[in-house]
Amino acid sequence: MADDLKPHPSFDTSTTSRLVVKFALLFSSVTFLAIITSGFFHYQKNIELILMNLQNQLQLAANTIAISIDGDAYQTLEGKASLDTPAYRQIRAVLSEFYHSNRQLGFESDCIYTFRRISGDSLEFTVMLHDQYVGNRYAIRPEMLPTIDKGKTSFTGIYEDENGTWVSAYAAILNRNGEVVGLVEVDFKDNVYLAAVRDEIYSILFFSLAGMGLAIIAAVLLSRLISRPIGDIAAAAVRFSGGDLDTQVPVKGRDEIGMLARAFNYMVQEIKDKELIRSRNKALREAYTQLDALNHSLQEANRLKSEFLGIAAHDLKNPLQAIMGFSEMMLSIPDQHPDVQRNAEKILTAARRMLSLINQLLDRNAIEAGAVVLQQEMADIGLLARQVVQQNDGLARRKQQRIVCSAESGCLARVDVNRMYEVIDNLLSNAIKFSPPGTTVLLDVRRVDDDAGNGRVRLSVRDDGPGLSQADMAQLFNRFVRLSARPTGGESSTGLGLSVVKQWVELLGGKVWAESEGLGKGSTFYVEI
Repeated sequence: MADDLKPHPSFDTSTTSRLVVKFALLFSSVTFLAIITSGFFHYQKNIELILMNLQNQLQLAANTIAISIDGDAYQTLEGKASLDTPAYRQIRAVLSEFYHSNRQLGFESDCIYTFRRISGDSLEFTVMLHDQYVGNRYAIRPEMLPTIDKGKTSFTGIYEDENGTWVSAYAAILNRNGEVVGLVEVDFKDNVYLAAVRDEIYSILFFSLAGMGLAIIAAVLLSRLISRPIGDIAAAAVRFSGGDLDTQVPVKGRDEIGMLARAFNYMVQEIKDKELIRSRNKALREAYTQLDALNHSLQEANRLKSEFLGIAAHDLKNPLQAIMGFSEMMLSIPDQHPDVQRNAEKILTAARRMLSLINQLLDRNAIEAGAVVLQQEMADIGLLARQVVQQNDGLARRKQQRIVCSAESGCLARVDVNRMYEVIDNLLSNAIKFSPPGTTVLLDVRRVDDDAGNGRVRLSVRDDGPGLSQADMAQLFNRFVRLSARPTGGESSTGLGLSVVKQWVELLGGKVWAESEGLGKGSTFYVEI
């Protein structure tokens, strides 16, 4: 951004000629004082204009960041202790995205940060792009009080400290109850616009001192030559002040008057550029408003979808239970007719498959709604795996498959037994579903140690199915995804099972992944708790 704010190459301040050799002492002194007075007047006027522009730009940046931050997540941060939390990374990502999207406007990575109040007169750096300063204290500036106490946006004038010259803006971070839980600060440090105005004053001083050596006679002779282009510039300035932003002054020479004309043209171009930035900022604000409205509508649609799925799935369970009960009753009748026996088995199998799908939908909705309460206890994962094998053995035999279970003793882990059972059942039934007849499914449970020496239980399910492609691996655990492989026994696949497995495993504090050497070479799914 610093390079973008440098003067345009067309604004050339070099001169190749002098206007006169000397001025008389009186004339040069009066001219010097007039130029100095005018220069400082315009300097102060430009300072106010630039400061207002900088404050508006900073305020928009602070507000944009503040409304992008989840106030409830922010409220959980506690200085350095929160550096590795998801909430910290989420909020830091907001700052990083804003910085990389807008650094061409002059923002620096060490001038965008957030605070939380820790006492009556001090703040603490909470989230920064430079993590090493998180947790440092900072005294509350008077300009911050409207934001901290009342949630109002505020900004500073130009101030200096040992680190440079600054202009700052503040915006409040609000939680869902509208309470102020922190504030965003965005700064401009040693801004090049202010430096350019000061350089202009130094340039005026330089040419004023040079003018003291010019003679009155040459000034009189050249007055008409000088006054005419100055009059053109003055007329152009009047047109410009009337709203003609395309005003340009013809440059007829390489002397000081020509430089003044080029400076005027440069000033017009700079103000046009600033107006363009203002219009783009307005369009950006309107886009943010539309995006926020769209986001709210999407959230409401997602809520209604989840509510509908939950109600529909729940209401389907009762008739399915009745169907399964009657099917089991029919199967339990001695000397049942073979056709009735076969059809009852088909009904029971289909009902169990549908019940499994309904349970997956209910689990998915519960997880997304944050309504899951885990009942964790120490359990033998090997024993749990054998129970799952026993449950699925009949399904494997019907496809002429064999399940081999190998489990070390003492593979204990703290889990929710029902959820862990569901995880193993999903993986094993998937292996049976996608493996061809006559193959073997291997289920292995063993204890492993990670790099830190912590004991973990690793469960793996190996099949001789169609394997996984690179495209399959990339979307394996996404919901409602159907891979290139298809079930080998006419079974159906909803694409929900592996998604639910991943979420249960992560809620239990573990991890899940898959490995495959490629299509046609089988695959292995791993779970570590």
